[in-house]
Amino acid sequence: MSKTMAWCAGGLLALAMSPVAAAELGVLAPVLADGQPQVQADPAGRPAPVVTRVTSGALYEQVQREARDGFVATVLALDESAQRIAGARTRVPTWLYLSAEDGGFARRGFWLEENGRRRFVDELFVDLVVDADIVADGGFEEIFTHEMGHVFLRRLMPGLPYGWSRTPHSSMSVTDYPTAFDEGFATHFQGLVRRYSRNPRLENLTLGLDAKPFVPFWLSNLDRAGRIDGVRRNLFVQQQLVPSGSDAEAWSRANESTAFDMARLKNGQQMMSSEGVIATLFYRWLVPGEGSREAIVARYSQLFRTLARSDGWTIRSDSPVFLDVVDHYCADVPADCARVRGVVLDTTYGATADAAMPRATEAMAERGRIGDMAGFIAGLKPARAQMAQLQARVAQQPALLRATLGPDLWLLGRTPVKLPGMPSQDVAVNLNTAEAEQLRTLPGIDAAIAQRALLSRREEGVFADVADFARRAGLDAAQRAALESAARALEKDGLNERR
Repeated sequence: MSKTMAWCAGGLLALAMSPVAAAELGVLAPVLADGQPQVQADPAGRPAPVVTRVTSGALYEQVQREARDGFVATVLALDESAQRIAGARTRVPTWLYLSAEDGGFARRGFWLEENGRRRFVDELFVDLVVDADIVADGGFEEIFTHEMGHVFLRRLMPGLPYGWSRTPHSSMSVTDYPTAFDEGFATHFQGLVRRYSRNPRLENLTLGLDAKPFVPFWLSNLDRAGRIDGVRRNLFVQQQLVPSGSDAEAWSRANESTAFDMARLKNGQQMMSSEGVIATLFYRWLVPGEGSREAIVARYSQLFRTLARSDGWTIRSDSPVFLDVVDHYCADVPADCARVRGVVLDTTYGATADAAMPRATEAMAERGRIGDMAGFIAGLKPARAQMAQLQARVAQQPALLRATLGPDLWLLGRTPVKLPGMPSQDVAVNLNTAEAEQLRTLPGIDAAIAQRALLSRREEGVFADVADFARRAGLDAAQRAALESAARALEKDGLNERR
């Protein structure tokens, strides 16, 4: 065993044998006036809730039982670790705000009323609608843990930039690098909860034993199911099929499609912009292993230490954040590097590193899905050898892990109608991740041009710039000028400040 590996193993063993501290779960409730939650501008002029601290009551006791006895106890231990690694001089409670409205967000800053006085508390908190039912059925345990994933990132990686995409995020959607990283990291915690929760109702949901008709068709329920089953089955690396319907809503049907083509892969840039793929990668990286609170905190704390050093990195809105994290983690924890890089290459079928590996995978999958055993077996051995060679090349040249990624080429598009969940008809389109439904929102792009461009991208690789797209799609000077104008329009509009 090398000195590095011995140090790593010894450190983890010592951590696992020592008691694990946990943050306190502080519970907040809105101050109401005429039945409405009160808000007040924070020092920067943004609205912040006015709250009081809850210390008693049936719901409070129910939530605190989860904090003592449920998986939430492990989450609080992770937050204590995140605070400590982030350099907090004093530990603060893990704040839960019992929202009276539509919650489910990680936020920062609230006005706390105590002893007749009001003071601003510049701390992170989870804004969540909580009642007795959602605690009893395990929904609180799962959703709170997801939102705490965002809190961990805010503590450890406050410089994570905004992205350009306006697409409503979901496990099915392709957005941009920072959004996919942020949401995918949070989403993978839902799978962690499902593995270790002792809530019998949540386990029944996972096993499909309490299924009810109709409500599974609602988008948030489709998304929640994908965050568990889609991650476990690695579905999100597959290309999505677009259900039939009206042209006006094609953009939404493509974005939220739950139909996956099992013999067609997304490209590497799409995968790194997919929160479903990022969630799968974190799930395979961090969830395997011993399930005690001590072991989980020890595993995650290694990554937390890498994230806490991100203030020294250069992270832009067009940085493939997940791959940046892998590179820095490999420098920090070299003993675990080969395994983590292997997870990335195996999960993505090498799509970020090599153009040939995904094509070989697709050819084999084509034979497999129709039951052609001879054809499938004929492709299996060469594919395994090809993957082993790719793993070896990436180990020697780590930069190859992002070799197939191109530049982000963002343009402002417009849908025929205002779609559900969108503030307007305006959408952001990345030429290197868009499919036909997104390309057709751009000026002068019809179905034939979109298909020509996509075929070129698949066969020749990513586009270098708008001019390259125009040339390969067969556009004339006026059409190219319209696209360049759309790029300037989105740049003027600016990044999408989701958080």
